[in-house]
Amino acid sequence: MIRVLYQYVNKGSFRTLSFILAIALTFAFFFNFNGFSSGLRTANPFLVLFILWGLITSWIHGIGFEVKLAFWRLLFLPYWGYLAFLSAIIVHY
Repeated sequence: MIRVLYQYVNKGSFRTLSFILAIALTFAFFFNFNGFSSGLRTANPFLVLFILWGLITSWIHGIGFEVKLAFWRLLFLPYWGYLAFLSAIIVHY
């Protein structure tokens, strides 16, 4: 089941999307740190950890690391990263 879900996003266009989203959110952290951190300051700490975890997941998927074990594929599934980006956009804006 996890392998089937992972194969849907294991294509070049989704990897490029993950890479671009990871760069965008990283730049949002580095260049607008005060604005981004003040937006997340009032948020739930677990939401902030989820956003950071999604950022890491998107970097792993976007760079092209091959995840082999099913447990790690589930943990670093790109869908979680996309969901984290949506929650970061909702919290920030």
